[in-house]
Formats: sequence, C-alpha cells, structure tokens
Amino acid sequence: MSPPMIAWSRQRPCSPRCPARRIPPTRRTARPGPPLSRRPACNRHDCPVMPPWHFLHRSRRFTPVPAAAWRAALPSSFFSERNPVRSRTNRIDEEDETMSNRKLFRGALSACALLACSPALAQATSDTMTTDARPHGFWITTPAPEFKAAPGKQISIPLSVINDTLSPRRASLALDGLPKGWTWTLKHGAMEVEATMVNPDATEALTLDLKAPADAKSGTYALDLKAAYDQGTTDLPLSVTLADLPAANPTLKPELPALRGGAKTDFQYKLTLENPGLEEQLFTLDAAVPAGFEVSFKKGYGSDEITGVPVKAGGTETVTLHVKPNGSVSAGDYPVKVTATAGGKTAEADLGLRITGSPELALNGPQERLSGSAVAGQETSFPFTVVNRGSAPAQAIRMDATPPHDWKVAFDPAQLPALDPGQKETVNVSVTPGAQAIAGDYMLNIRADAPGASQDAKFRVTVNTSTVWGMAGIGVIGTALLVLAMAVLRYGRR
Repeated sequence: MSPPMIAWSRQRPCSPRCPARRIPPTRRTARPGPPLSRRPACNRHDCPVMPPWHFLHRSRRFTPVPAAAWRAALPSSFFSERNPVRSRTNRIDEEDETMSNRKLFRGALSACALLACSPALAQATSDTMTTDARPHGFWITTPAPEFKAAPGKQISIPLSVINDTLSPRRASLALDGLPKGWTWTLKHGAMEVEATMVNPDATEALTLDLKAPADAKSGTYALDLKAAYDQGTTDLPLSVTLADLPAANPTLKPELPALRGGAKTDFQYKLTLENPGLEEQLFTLDAAVPAGFEVSFKKGYGSDEITGVPVKAGGTETVTLHVKPNGSVSAGDYPVKVTATAGGKTAEADLGLRITGSPELALNGPQERLSGSAVAGQETSFPFTVVNRGSAPAQAIRMDATPPHDWKVAFDPAQLPALDPGQKETVNVSVTPGAQAIAGDYMLNIRADAPGASQDAKFRVTVNTSTVWGMAGIGVIGTALLVLAMAVLRYGRR
C-alpha cells in the first residue's frame, strides 16, 4: 500500500500565543486538489489539529487526522533537528521557556526585595507621618521671644494667638513677672485689649507694648504671658535684656550720587531713608542748591510733592529728589546737599550734578515785531536782534533768508563770530522787493544758524507800489485836458 499523499499550505496560527509565526509557502507532492481547509492549525508536533501542510488525500477531499496518524505517516527525517521548520519550532519553544523562566525569576527577586525592605519602609512611613503631624490646640507664639531693649524706650512685640480647635476660644491675657515701674499694654490694631476671641482654625494678631523706666537696672528679666481660656491656660515665656544700646543714626543713601544733563533737564535722585531706631519717626526733608535751581521731594515714584516722610522703626522709605535748572544756568558742576531730620538726628547725603550746556538762539524783529512795510523796487532796512538764551556760547552764527522771487535780502553783518550766554547782537536786514511786485503782504523767512542751535523767524513784508507813475499819469491827463480846452477856444464851433 502506498503512503498517503502529503501537501503543505500557508495557514494562520491556531492561537495568538502559538509560536508558529511563519509558515513555508504551499508545496504539494500530489496532484492538485480542491482548496485547502481554513481550519486554524500550527506546526507544533503536539498540536491536536493536523498542521496546515499535512493532510491525507482521500479522493478529492483534504481531511485532518489526529497527530498520531500523521506522525506515523511522515518520515523520521521530518522530525530531525535539521528540518528548518522543526528546528525553528524547537527554537521558539526554547525561547518561550527561557522567557517564562526569566519572568518567574524577576518576580521572585522583586518579592524578596519588597519583603526585605518592608520593615524599613514601614518605619520610614511611620516616621514621616509622625514628623508631618501638625499639633492641635490653643497657644501663643511670637517671632522674638528674647530681645534687647534700652531703659526708657518702648518696644513692641508682635504676638499670634492660634486656635487650632473646632470651637471658638475666648482668652484673657495677663503678663506675669513684670518688675515694679514697668508698663505694658496689649493692642489689637490701634485698640487696647485685655482679652481676645479667636475663631476655629484661625489666628489673631496682637501687639505687646512694653516699656521699662529710664532708671531701670541693666540685666535680663524673665516674663510670662498667659492666656486663660475655658479649657485651661497656655503661656509664652519672654526674656528681656535691658542695656544701654548705642544710639543708631538714620541714614540717607542715594542710588546715583551724580548726574549730568542740559540746562533744561529734570534731574531725579532716588534716595533711601533708613530709620534704625526703636520708634517711628517723621523726617523733615530739605535740599541746599545753588541759585537758579528748583527742588522738590516726592515719595517713592508718586507725583505728590512732600516736605516730610514717616519711617517705621527699623524700616526704610524711598524718596525722589527733583532738581530742575531754570534754563539760564551756565555749564559747570554744582553741588546738592540733602538732609532728613527727625528727633534731633539728621541724615545727610551729598549729591552732584553737571550742566553740560548748549546754546539756544532767539531772533527778534524790529521793536519786538515781525512785520514791516517796503516799496517795490526800493531797499528797506529792518534791525533784527539775535539773543543767546542757552547755557553755552554760540559760535559762528550765520544769517540767511529765503525771499520771494526777484527779491533781494542782505545782512549786516552776515555772520557773528560768537555770542555768550545772555548776550545779544543787532543785525540789519536790508530787503528789496522786486520792481514788478504787486502790492500786498509777503512772508520772508529769516534764519540764524550756529553749531548746535538755530532759530527761524517769519517776517511779514507789506509791499506798496511807487507814487511816481501815478503823478506821471496825472500829468498826462492834465495836459490832454489843457490841449482840448485851447482847441475849443480857438476854433469855436466851426
């Protein structure tokens, strides 16, 4: 009996986890038959379903058979390690087994590490929870429980009354251990209080004002601030050391001590006023400047002018000093001294400013007017005045004009060698309108130019025509009338 016909075909794996990923292409050793079965299968030798390339040929049908049947029908060489399909199948099985062993080993290692670290982790978690636990209750705190003070000087101690409970607390406050002659007050804002009411989970801010007599002995004094409420008492120990503290003088520090600019520059100095004393002080501001300057003070970057500024104990304030020249100040260096006085103590700051200087020209017409009249074809002179209103000399001032068509303009002198600040010179401007100019008003642009400065003046010229031609016309008309009259008298009515 001949062995059964065998055929190979490409099929999909029998399951998603099947190691058979690639199936060799279709190969048949028998004559072609009907389409192959679509039943899922793989190339594993122990698959309960016949692999897709092993079928027993029965007439014209391909019928899958159990594994034992097709293993008996296939030659032993098919199961050899040299068979590429078989070799690949074994390799895939070995890889799967190796991967499974690795995953199992890693899981066991992680479990051991977790078990080994669990006591330390539990201890760390417990410590963290213990450290992060926030206290609950009712108490008083201050940022300065120990401090120094001078006899006879009042000191203010900030207090915080904290209620970290579920109900409001009313507490009466008292200061124990106070020596004879000492005075103390509790304030809530600007109001003196003896007790305070604190809402649940809230904090109230109080101020303890403490003052020792001027003849109190130096040393350290222990005080105890107690707060009695419905469920008990809480206290805040305080320590006060009396000593003759050195007198602290206020300071005035400029951001930029020296500035420079022109004669019209508004110089601004930023000053920081510091009060190192134990009490708030009202400082009076003043500035000494040379003649020709105006000064004003403003708080911070505001716009309101001030003459004084209050500064809290140990605090600072920013003051802006404005120094403005009046425009006629000459170029040069000028000193500015600023003072701030309060409580018999003065803070000073020496400042400086430099006026670089620049010329500024002004051009005035005759008798301070910029208008005049002239006759067509005739020269007319107008005296102009050139003034230097700047803070630096003007050099090589040249006169020029832009006249209408057919007009002539001349200057005497045509150029000024120099003009000091505040000095003025007269320049005669000769204007000759065109001979054919029509009577009316004309604009003449006159200009004075110097390095770094220039000035224009628009001069209006009213042109009048000459009366000679009018008199000549009248003479011609009179002569014609006289000839006509003589002709009538001589010849009559002929």
